[in-house]
Amino acid sequence: MINQANWGIVGLGVMGTSLSRNFADKGTSLSLYNREVKGSEEGVALSHTKQYSELKNAIPFNELPSFIESIKNPRKILLMLPAGSPTDSVIKKLIPLLTKGDVIIEGGNSHFKDTEKRAKKLSAAGIHFLGMGVSGGEEGALKGPALMIGGAKEAYMLVKKDLSAIAAKNSKGVPCCNFIGSGGAGHFVKMVHNGIEYAEMQLLAEVISLALSDPSKSIKTIQKMLQDWQKTNSESYLLYITASLLGFQESGRPFIDLIKDEASNKGTGAWATAEGAELGSSNSLMASALHARFTSSNKKQRSLLSKTFKSKTTSTSLSLSALKVSYDLSRIINHHQGFEMIREAAIKNDWKIELATIASLWSEGCIIKSRLMDTLVDIFKANDTLLNAATFMEFFNSGIASWETSITTAIQKRIPFSCHNAAWNYFLAITQENCNANIIQAQRDFFGSHGFERKDKNHDKKYHGPWTDKN
Repeated sequence: MINQANWGIVGLGVMGTSLSRNFADKGTSLSLYNREVKGSEEGVALSHTKQYSELKNAIPFNELPSFIESIKNPRKILLMLPAGSPTDSVIKKLIPLLTKGDVIIEGGNSHFKDTEKRAKKLSAAGIHFLGMGVSGGEEGALKGPALMIGGAKEAYMLVKKDLSAIAAKNSKGVPCCNFIGSGGAGHFVKMVHNGIEYAEMQLLAEVISLALSDPSKSIKTIQKMLQDWQKTNSESYLLYITASLLGFQESGRPFIDLIKDEASNKGTGAWATAEGAELGSSNSLMASALHARFTSSNKKQRSLLSKTFKSKTTSTSLSLSALKVSYDLSRIINHHQGFEMIREAAIKNDWKIELATIASLWSEGCIIKSRLMDTLVDIFKANDTLLNAATFMEFFNSGIASWETSITTAIQKRIPFSCHNAAWNYFLAITQENCNANIIQAQRDFFGSHGFERKDKNHDKKYHGPWTDKN
């Protein structure tokens, strides 16, 4: 069976299986490998070739040496494994089995700095390594995901054709598959994608919470509201699935009410939040969404404190039209912050990234695809930052009052509105010519003699306040 397959895929979990079926459906011959764990993972690769019609001609393996021998040179091997030590462990086993010029593509949600370390290690052995962000979930992986690829450009050229074939195609027929930059650029962009996703999900959760605070609104009427929004510029994949899931019932009760209110996270939101801080790039919506999940997971304490601090009921009316404006404007801020992170990282790491390319990449096949993303493709062709776009300037100026109304209503009803509040506060801060940072600088100088610049003197020099003797 030597040299029979064009690609090898390691790891047949949900995403690995779906991508394998996608490859096979597009005519790519495959060798499949999955580890053998007695009692839990036995004969997985073989069973997949029998279970899925697309994989009937794939070659199954449970041993790495024979798996590697079955793949044509230069070998193209896609790893779909949990991030961290499982990925490192398999790479360590693969290195002595591979030859110079082979390509390993890591398609899991790895931290971009880990990707860069692996790339350097494998490069020393003459083996190409690409970090590939994959978005779209199980369905996207099967029918067409968005693929964000980083590493060596020459390695990407070896796999570009096959990856473009399995990727989603945008409205213009362009594959949502692109080379982002060197090192961990692909996984960095995927990390930011997930950070934006966290905030988009939280914004919708907050919309539903505030809408439900109105006694006249039921899950059914809120579902209808979201379905109506889906017909407007608010349209997005996440809005669509959120409206859809509200329609499910069990024994006449909304199924959503049966789900325990503790949100999980798999790490990418935390990575994105931390990386924003390291870059000095504000990503307050991502951070708010992440901390909302952290707070939700502390169910026991929430239950105890809810008995101590009673919620106040209020008859404050809720404006659904204002709520929609608040949601739309907050989404723009969320995307602005995400794209600014990418822009800052590109400068720091010398990645030649065009933001219009990223928006195009995210316009289909991924979790955050939306009508807004389609708009951003054109906006970034003419603007470095989306807040400079005339269309958005007009929208913000006309929507500020409605945005403020929704924020105020949430406060009066004591409904947590963290992501909307974060967007509002960021907008206020970024649109102020003068802010309160002079107070911060004075405080820092008072206790630490850090110095500051003065408005009325040479900006290249650090000064101290009259509270010190260093002037």
